[in-house]
Amino acid sequence: RRRKRRDVQAGQNQPDYGGDLSNLFEHPDSQTSLKGLEDNEQVEDVEELIDVVEGGSMTAAIFGIIKGTIGPAVLFLPRGFQMAGYVFAIPTMILATASYIYSANRLLECWKVEKERATKIDEIRALLLESPKRYGATGEESRPSEGGKLLTYPELARRAFGSGAIFVQLGIALMQFGVCLTYLIFVPQNLYEAIHELLGWDVSKTVFLITMVMIEVPLSWIRDIRRLTPFNVMATLLIAYGLFSCLVLAFWEIEKDSESTYFDRLADLPATNSDTWILFIGTAFFAFEGCITLIVPLQEAVIREEDKKQFPSVNQTVTSSIVAFYIFFALTCWAAFGSSIRTALTASLPPGPYATSVQVAYSLAIMFTFPLQAFPAMEVVFHHSASGASKTDPSEHTQLNVQASLIVCLLGIVAYLAIDYLGNVVSLLGSLVGIPIALVFPPIMHNILVRKLPVATKVMNYLVASLGVVIMGVTSYITITQWDKGAE
Repeated sequence: RRRKRRDVQAGQNQPDYGGDLSNLFEHPDSQTSLKGLEDNEQVEDVEELIDVVEGGSMTAAIFGIIKGTIGPAVLFLPRGFQMAGYVFAIPTMILATASYIYSANRLLECWKVEKERATKIDEIRALLLESPKRYGATGEESRPSEGGKLLTYPELARRAFGSGAIFVQLGIALMQFGVCLTYLIFVPQNLYEAIHELLGWDVSKTVFLITMVMIEVPLSWIRDIRRLTPFNVMATLLIAYGLFSCLVLAFWEIEKDSESTYFDRLADLPATNSDTWILFIGTAFFAFEGCITLIVPLQEAVIREEDKKQFPSVNQTVTSSIVAFYIFFALTCWAAFGSSIRTALTASLPPGPYATSVQVAYSLAIMFTFPLQAFPAMEVVFHHSASGASKTDPSEHTQLNVQASLIVCLLGIVAYLAIDYLGNVVSLLGSLVGIPIALVFPPIMHNILVRKLPVATKVMNYLVASLGVVIMGVTSYITITQWDKGAE
């Protein structure tokens, strides 16, 4: 939302109530007064954008968790299960879920501590500013509230690590760009199958990749995320249709086989796959790519105090339920489509108009999701490459558009090189970027921001973070060295 503030253009130095709370006790120059300001200064009303989160219900927060968790990444799980075997895949999903919930709870405790600290500062500031003559305030100061500052994962990282938070921002940006990279591989595979089924043409995947890049480049120029809302709504509906249809087609495929039942098919699945099982670790963490950065804003958006207290346990229940659905979905599709299943699940569907409609729907959904997924990462890049000019300046606007276009084209080049290795890309992203964001940073931030922690809790946080670093290094190394084994 926006508010008006009084902006002094030139003249006497103003009493500064920003920065540290100690500034509240500093008296301004004795000659500074509101009358002097009005006589000698040019004062104008300025619109100031304030960071706020609209209050919402617990039901809205639950839908936010579901929307942030269930996305195109769920389609990568059936082949991940096939590459690992269910004996390894199911425990890995459970451990990845437990690790994510642990880190999410650490982040939510950091949010609680920082929110309480900000509230106390605001209360003290309000008391001090009630006596303008005593403390030197003019009565016209309209200060941003500490409690009104939107707390997010990157903001909590900034408070914990200071300038070191750049690594968290970089990690989040790389993950967002990495997800966009998987989109640029996924869509050409889908459209290749759809066009081949509809028209019988063997159009190169590269043609579809170039076409998608040409579509996404102008969409990356959008600077107001509100303009992307229609794309988000459309993508949500298409993903829901595609996910439901994949299950329908899977059960349909199983029912066609009169000699075996659903449970017979499950019993026939290979228990292990000794060649590629470790690649699934990164895939399991990639499944949570949209959750960890969303969890703090969702907590902040809940308006009722009793709901705020219940949110961590609700998040745990909802996330666990979603992962149970993931396991069911992966096993069902694997049992239906067998060992020929592909990372882009929709490319494995049995030929037919229904399957083609699913492939087209998911392709459109991902095209609509791409600009939303890239937006936060683009903002990080723009922030660190800003020239200092206003974003309303035409030359600055053109420069940002050029940067966005180059990033999308660069992702397109990488997608071209990895067009047949979608499973490897997913695994590497989950290992190299997803694990640090979900498993390494939150426990360390918890130790820094939450004071007077029990020694056992601090030790556990460091153990979890250390384990994350080890898993990240081992799985990333093996994914790279066994790259050819993941080819499709």
